[in-house]
Amino acid sequence: MNLSKLKKKYIEALYREKAFIIKKDYIKLHHGGESHLYLNHSIFLSSYDNFDLLSQIYMQLLPKSLTYYKLGSVDSIMSPVICGFLAAKLKKDIVITKEKKVEHGIENKIYGDTKDEIILIDDVTTTGTILVNATKALRDKGSSVRFAILSACRDQTAIERLKSIGITTNFVTTYEEVTKILWNTLTREEKDIIIQEVREKNYNWNLN
Repeated sequence: MNLSKLKKKYIEALYREKAFIIKKDYIKLHHGGESHLYLNHSIFLSSYDNFDLLSQIYMQLLPKSLTYYKLGSVDSIMSPVICGFLAAKLKKDIVITKEKKVEHGIENKIYGDTKDEIILIDDVTTTGTILVNATKALRDKGSSVRFAILSACRDQTAIERLKSIGITTNFVTTYEEVTKILWNTLTREEKDIIIQEVREKNYNWNLN
């Protein structure tokens, strides 16, 4: 199945599994902000079929120019899970990067061999901060970090920020695209909440 069909299948599955959350009340975000929209992969990826679907997409998004690389797990909930699944399929090693040193064991911040090329793997980003911090930490260890693979980004803010430090980000979709593909499926209340979000955040979304 080609990437565009896989993407549509993924977005429709997000809504069916109630993993694309549209709430009247604000939802707190990892970076401290608030939103009426939230993509919850902890729900979505509890199903093997959904995991397999997303892994198919990620494998198509991997840069074709690279043969030898490792997968970089960043400090988010789903990144280590997705990395583990992909590593088993691709037979690739993993490097784990934490935002802070763990307070038990050998108290490291980075786990794994940091030599060679590392492709960062995460699910959703808003600001890109976790990916930026992981890039800096790995580069300080001598790693080559030039690519990141994501499921979704809220808008292009994080993508541009990553680009400014030399990271090419291949991602499945944006919140705007998810909304547009689902628009005719959404309830009137869900549409009104999204319109409110777009106005509050001054998003330049075309929902027609």
